[in-house]
Amino acid sequence: MKALVFRGPGSMPLEDRPAPVAGQGEVVVAVRASGICGSDVHGFGGATGRRRVGVVMGHEATGDVVEVGPGVASVRVGERVVLRSILSCGTCDRCRHGQPNLCHERQGMGMHFDGAYADRIVVPESLLLRLPANLDYEDGALAEPLAVAMHALNVTPFDLMEVVVIVGAGPIGLLTLLVARHRGAGSIIVTDRDPHRLDVARRLGADQAIDVGRTDPVAAVEAATHGRGADAAFEAVGIAATVAQSIAVVRPGGHVTWIGNSAPEVELPMQQLVTKGLTVRGAYGFVDELEQAVEALALGRIDASRLIERVAPLEEGEELFRHLADGSLSAVKVVLTPNVSRERVAPSPLAAVAS
Repeated sequence: MKALVFRGPGSMPLEDRPAPVAGQGEVVVAVRASGICGSDVHGFGGATGRRRVGVVMGHEATGDVVEVGPGVASVRVGERVVLRSILSCGTCDRCRHGQPNLCHERQGMGMHFDGAYADRIVVPESLLLRLPANLDYEDGALAEPLAVAMHALNVTPFDLMEVVVIVGAGPIGLLTLLVARHRGAGSIIVTDRDPHRLDVARRLGADQAIDVGRTDPVAAVEAATHGRGADAAFEAVGIAATVAQSIAVVRPGGHVTWIGNSAPEVELPMQQLVTKGLTVRGAYGFVDELEQAVEALALGRIDASRLIERVAPLEEGEELFRHLADGSLSAVKVVLTPNVSRERVAPSPLAAVAS
């Protein structure tokens, strides 16, 4: 089979790999759609240090079951599935307390074991969820990042009609926008420095989309809230400047949730955090939100399809990663389609390419 193999910062060639075989309790899935996640782009560039050489990345995927191993009972060959991205042990303290996303022994698809930028992937049976018939493979691949956004919202308290700021208009930030609107946020302000992504935020329903390269985001939020500040902020980038911004825009007593996970360490404005009495939390992965995300997409409660701006075959993967990493491609969500002929692949919208 073909797979994109990480060979070091800036290198992820398409290589031949032995086709996987299903062992006890395992399933082989022919990958039909695999979304490119920002964390993989950072990993491709070597910024995070969390992608080992030789691994196949990719954790936002859908496909068809093509082989089941001994003992598999929940799925059959031919079924369409969504893949979970986190493998938990099921027995540690956090798993027993209903937090498998924080499992002490957790393994991430595309990090600890080979992921879905490949023709086929072998996974434990527990990582599969059925893909509803009315969801196509590409839209179904959005279920995993949507679940991440849903989890961040689920752990963050805010009341109906309160003000929410989302720092970062990448896929996770924009999905957080959609979920926050669905949950009843009164006013949603999105900040970023990419004009195209800010335009997408406006089209998705942001009340304000602030270009931080032209406007002071803290002053803009103060003006929008008459000096009060936002009730909750979601940081979806993961670098020092955006972390500081998420703390600065929130009112005293407000809530800050960090989803971004890029820089290993950042400096914090400790005095501001303490004297404002803020609650700061991290949101990692999801618990049962993947099921909720699939249901929300299938029922049309959340339309995330507008985020997909480029669909391409696996052969174009390394080139697309390079363009995403250097900023020459600003498409919100790129989806790779192994096992799909080039004739069925949609061309890239011109609006998604940075000039």
